[in-house]
Amino acid sequence: MSSESTPERGAWGSRIGFILAAAGSAVGLGNIWKFPYITGENGGGLFVLIYLACIAFVGLPILMAEIMIGRSAQKQPIVAFETLQGGRTPWASVGWLGVLSGFVILSYYIVVAGWALDFTLKSVVGFTKPIQQEAAQAASIYRATTPLETMKAELTQARAAKLAKNDVTTIRGEAAKKVWANHKRFSSALAKAADKEAARTILLEDPKLATAVSIIEGLNKRIAATKDRAGKSAKAEIDKLSDQAVRDQAEARKRRKVIGDKVGATFIGLAKDGWTSTFWAALFMLVTILVVSGGISGGIERACKVLMPILIGIMLLMVVYGMFLPGFGEAVSFVFKPDASRLKASGVLEALGHAFFTLSLGMGAMITYGSYQKDKGSLVSQSVMIAGIDTLVALLACLMMFPIVFTYGQEASAGPGLVFISMPLAFAELGTGGMLLSILFFGLLVFAALTSAISLLEVVASYFIDKKGWTRKKAAWLLGGTIFAFSVPSAFAMDEGGLFTSWEPGFGKNFFDTADYLASNWMLPLGGLLISIYAGWVMPAKMRDAELQGAAPALTKTWLLLVRFVAPVLVVLVLLQKVGFLELG
Repeated sequence: MSSESTPERGAWGSRIGFILAAAGSAVGLGNIWKFPYITGENGGGLFVLIYLACIAFVGLPILMAEIMIGRSAQKQPIVAFETLQGGRTPWASVGWLGVLSGFVILSYYIVVAGWALDFTLKSVVGFTKPIQQEAAQAASIYRATTPLETMKAELTQARAAKLAKNDVTTIRGEAAKKVWANHKRFSSALAKAADKEAARTILLEDPKLATAVSIIEGLNKRIAATKDRAGKSAKAEIDKLSDQAVRDQAEARKRRKVIGDKVGATFIGLAKDGWTSTFWAALFMLVTILVVSGGISGGIERACKVLMPILIGIMLLMVVYGMFLPGFGEAVSFVFKPDASRLKASGVLEALGHAFFTLSLGMGAMITYGSYQKDKGSLVSQSVMIAGIDTLVALLACLMMFPIVFTYGQEASAGPGLVFISMPLAFAELGTGGMLLSILFFGLLVFAALTSAISLLEVVASYFIDKKGWTRKKAAWLLGGTIFAFSVPSAFAMDEGGLFTSWEPGFGKNFFDTADYLASNWMLPLGGLLISIYAGWVMPAKMRDAELQGAAPALTKTWLLLVRFVAPVLVVLVLLQKVGFLELG
């Protein structure tokens, strides 16, 4: 133990304080940034439905297990397993894995949170206004100088691509990624050969290449036919338009392209500027440290009691705004209307994986937060409320973003750029009111990131408070500073003249992506898997029963079934898929 006197262990001031703080830990950039874009990539409705089922059958049981362990032990993750097992135990390694996960995740999380801070300030100074003005000028020049037939051709091409997109994706999904990779290898080799026929014969001696060519050539014929039909339909649509309507649509398309290019360049410029990214990460970490050093009740609970209502309030305000946009009906249909043709097989495991990660599972956060409960309430009702708030925020994020995306002609499947490129583009298109919405939106991202960052730092700091007797301020400042130092390579990861220039050639990923891959694909699934096994099979039954006291027997048996069998099996599937052992289309 440290020579310092061991400080009195903190506790939540109220049950609602714990629920808001735990929900704040779960609610983060994963809900507002990642969930909408993976929903877009996986076709909407059916993906959302599967996600909700995964929350119920995987996320909620493991969430209950983590809170149960923390409440029963009244200690942070490492010490909790030692306390429950009555001494030193290999299960303490699960706690160490959680602490290490929190350290690694927070190191790159604060970089993304810093980008949200940067865009919030950019929104305050109206960074999209000059972009919109420049785009409007370029669009007017385009309208005045471009031949009508050129406009029609460009509109037809864009419309055809949109009409064919879903069908092409479905057809491509019929072959596994390895088959497409083998076909690409065949095509690349064939392209280099002087005698194509001879080269083809030689290459097809490889059974893997022969199988791939047979499958993909058949799919490519169907894709070509699909594109041809879409092209004819698009041409028929555009030919029906008046000359003025063609010019209007072509001008709007040109304006959005210029805005998109400028906004994209703004974000890429930020991501590649290591010093600016480091500055914003440092500022964000400073705020996180100040909250955590303020204590459980006086710091974390007080902050979350303010931040969570503000966060949900801003989201509801933006959803209400979206209800009056033309794209709201399309957004609701996209999010809640199942369409099996849009969902790839891999999307099922994507939903399962996100349901697991969005609740902050596998990193010890819920064990840590559960350990600060003195006035215990119903474990089941608390867990349901936390998971419910987290899920509500994820759905609100979709209903907040997709009406704007659809109204202003953006793609729901824009990927990670949906937040930092597509949304600012839509705000620029909006004109009056766009600046305010941009401030609210990126401010919302900052609040969501902060509530999660607080819990991540608390997981790491709590070990040194519980085990080493450090004061809370010492733990928060020293460990927060250490994590910030570790974040610098992530901040410079995309800076071409930055740190660790040999990292990406050696690892195949930059430092930021390596840290994210390590945590998301290995550490968190392993942590969640081991926690579910421990809670279901190893945890002393009397302690488990004490935490479940008052719950209906049928509910207890259902939870035990899920945490012992269903959750571990499904988490293993996620783990296998994430690391490439289980490949789906």
